[in-house]
Amino acid sequence: MATISYGDLLKRTNVQVFADRVSGKGGFQLQNEQSITYKATGKVTITQNGKPSMFDGNLSASALQTFLDSRSSADALDVELIDGNIRKFYRVTQLYKDREFGGTASKSSGQGSERQELGLIQALNEAAAKYDKAYVRQIGQLDYLRKAYKNEGLSSVGQEPYIDVFIETSRRTLGISCKGTSAPSLAGGGTAGLKVIAPDLLNKLYRSIENYITRDLKLKSKDVVAADSIPDLFLEIPANYVELILKGNERMGGPIDYMYVGQMDVTSNLNTPGIQLNGNFYGIKEYMQKIGKFYFRIRKRDIEPTNTVMIELTQTNREGYKMMFRGPKSGKNNLRIVITDKVPSTGKILRL
Repeated sequence: MATISYGDLLKRTNVQVFADRVSGKGGFQLQNEQSITYKATGKVTITQNGKPSMFDGNLSASALQTFLDSRSSADALDVELIDGNIRKFYRVTQLYKDREFGGTASKSSGQGSERQELGLIQALNEAAAKYDKAYVRQIGQLDYLRKAYKNEGLSSVGQEPYIDVFIETSRRTLGISCKGTSAPSLAGGGTAGLKVIAPDLLNKLYRSIENYITRDLKLKSKDVVAADSIPDLFLEIPANYVELILKGNERMGGPIDYMYVGQMDVTSNLNTPGIQLNGNFYGIKEYMQKIGKFYFRIRKRDIEPTNTVMIELTQTNREGYKMMFRGPKSGKNNLRIVITDKVPSTGKILRL
């Protein structure tokens, strides 16, 4: 991931862009696109021939151009950035080369959902750097963007956290869950998360699965059957649980304030302070209205080459629930629970 070079500043209109951003107290990221955005204080030090010159909110494009045209390898340009109460000067070559300076988002830093998260972060941070009062209309015109950054690590239950991206605005810090337009699951957390937020519902879910296996399919534990002989199972989530599951809580790495739904490759229009993205932000209730009905989908995964599964009603998974389906040879858990809005004609609807 590229940082700004002195040569980069001489390209296109970058001298003017840099001078305007510094003097306008815009923001810069450090080293890469995953960094938080640090706000410039307006102070710049140009060191040439061993003599430093300080600019305080008055760095002009012509002064910067003169320095760049005559600089030697020993000369330097340093910018003061601030985060909270900490002020520190950084060499220009430590600053991330964002798209306004001709940079591009990394193609290798993330695939799929991570690519979307990093693209959203970069777009929001570029807007915050360009405008003092940048905002996203769907979040609120009084929520001026300050910085966006990725939520790292795992939740307290050892799963990927519900919140993918944090957005700091002039009024609050928002937790965002990022989804593609064809996401395999409309909510995160998995079984571990559901056990935290709605254990009674999860108990009913597993009871319904077991009843279908034993009563409808007439199967017993240790039976090995063709994987295709068991359809994907669907159970409608009661409305009073949907908001709880979508929002999550702190133990699950939430709660979520907004869902961002869009393409994996994020694009933006920064021609005005009201940033325009190729995706949309939805509050939790808005997202519920957009989707309509929500279903648990119980599907099979990691099926062995023999295309068979073993019915497993004695051994339990990490969360303490019966495995239901496992690999006859590998012993792997073959069951996965996701949340969807559609039931295909081949699916079987069960009751909780």
